[in-house]
Amino acid sequence: MLPRFSKAQGRCPGAKSRPTASHSGVMVPRVFAVDLHEVDNDKFQDSRDSGFSSYVLLTVLLVSLSAISIGWSLGIAGASKLTICLFMDEAASNGMGEFPKRLLFSENSWSVAIGVLSVGGLVGALVSGMVADRIGRRNALVINNGFFLAGSVWMSTATTAVHFSLGRFVLGIGCGVASGVANIYVMEISPIGWRGFYGCFFHLAIMLGILGTQVAAALASHMQWRVVVAIPGILSLVQIAGLPLRVESPSYLIKARHVNEARHALLKLRSGFDVTAEWQECLASLDSSATVALSAMRPAASVVGSSSSGGVPGVFSHPRVGSLSQLNASTGDASDSETMVKSSVVAKPAATGGARRSGMWQMICGRTRDDLRHLVGCNLAVMCLQQLCSVYVVLFSDSALASVLFDPQCPLPTRWSCIVACVVAIPAGILCMFKVDTLGRRPLLLISLGGMCTSSVLISVGLFYGPSSLVMAAVFLCCFVFALGVGAIPWFYVPECVPAYARSAMTTLGCSVYWCLSIVVGLIVPGIERSSSSQWLFVVYGGVSLVGLLFVALFVPETAMKATADTVKEHSGSLHLVFKRQRGSSQFFIGGRR
Repeated sequence: MLPRFSKAQGRCPGAKSRPTASHSGVMVPRVFAVDLHEVDNDKFQDSRDSGFSSYVLLTVLLVSLSAISIGWSLGIAGASKLTICLFMDEAASNGMGEFPKRLLFSENSWSVAIGVLSVGGLVGALVSGMVADRIGRRNALVINNGFFLAGSVWMSTATTAVHFSLGRFVLGIGCGVASGVANIYVMEISPIGWRGFYGCFFHLAIMLGILGTQVAAALASHMQWRVVVAIPGILSLVQIAGLPLRVESPSYLIKARHVNEARHALLKLRSGFDVTAEWQECLASLDSSATVALSAMRPAASVVGSSSSGGVPGVFSHPRVGSLSQLNASTGDASDSETMVKSSVVAKPAATGGARRSGMWQMICGRTRDDLRHLVGCNLAVMCLQQLCSVYVVLFSDSALASVLFDPQCPLPTRWSCIVACVVAIPAGILCMFKVDTLGRRPLLLISLGGMCTSSVLISVGLFYGPSSLVMAAVFLCCFVFALGVGAIPWFYVPECVPAYARSAMTTLGCSVYWCLSIVVGLIVPGIERSSSSQWLFVVYGGVSLVGLLFVALFVPETAMKATADTVKEHSGSLHLVFKRQRGSSQFFIGGRR
């Protein structure tokens, strides 16, 4: 039988005492943060070393539904062009009625319908950080499903090109918000040793969404395209039903001064582990005014309650929280300790004239509490590489370059070649998921960029001189190595390497750059495909990959298995060579578990 807490003892019998931890000069007793009646002596270890959690996994899977909707939205228009569009120069109206089989587009209006998704994505990305800080990460994702639902309904009931394009724009807003908020939420609920594993689900889900559009477009008839474009709305209903049952991010709850709710959330996410050190890190990553308030207040009393004090076992007692008597008055004894008060027991931060804002401009200029200019530069670089090196733009958007790559001499038709290219990327994403925390972010980024540079050169050679089979093999290799690193890592790397007070602003900046470049690439690629120089596009891809390889090797720090505070401490200041500040010479190439 599992040992139980004793009200008289205050903690699990036989559990060893842990040393106290200090924060800003204040000694805070370490506690065993475990649920009552669910105590296991073998699990009394630091929550930062916690392993796989089915609760966290299910939460991440629910969040990943937004990523599937993003992938579906990105791929569906190009894949279903022939089943949706009836161009003005084509004959017959194909039964133009209340819900026509195909919509009437011109070439220009179809290009607008494709590109307006990225415009909506930029709008959504710009407000994602603000929304996440105002209403919370989980709540923002739940409400954001309204955009997916409205956009899908609008598109599936479209009768004109304008109607369809407006639905794409609304859907794009949902994609932009989800691209920022989802990765913040996943990063903040993941254990430090599993951030890469859970973070890779986002890109893998995007690829599954794109793959779904390719298969659906190959099988759907003219009337079924309305069902196909409605899939993001169906996924949004599942997320609306399931996500409110999961806990909010503890970092957000602490920042919002809902300390008791943060305690409950952290206990739920790290069941059976001592969360004190992780709690301290959450507090340390708040803004400077909270830190000043923390150091100004008196040390708290013992966290573990006893029969004489009527304390609540497992309740955090921290300088930001009111006295233990306040908690006892609100929560009662251990029998009803699950009834938690909200922010009324939290001490308000002391007014400090020296507190600095943490907006995007302050971050870029190094005017935040920590000088984040180097990390800002690295984050923007990896997000740019993800967009500028992406071969998916060529294969899965409305681009004739896919027909150039997979000419009639290829063993497979163009559509099925695109499906195979997408299938090839799935195992690469799974491999990245299981290796990114052990090998580290830098090695996989370097391997990915090196492979993309090589495959781009092979594609160029094949387009100029070689057989079509060489081009097809090089395209499949390019998709594989892209998903192995550059495609997956930037999504969680951006919120991973900055403290909580700057996380929303940094993610907003990175995702905004991603969607802005998506607009630019969407404008450039059609011009290239209409020219006679489409073969040179992959020469450009190879050059960008080579520049990215050098940048990552020289400047991008390793974050695997490292606390955010350590990364910020080592790489604060202006842009610098990473190996001059990284601890240990072996960290230049390989990070992660050692």
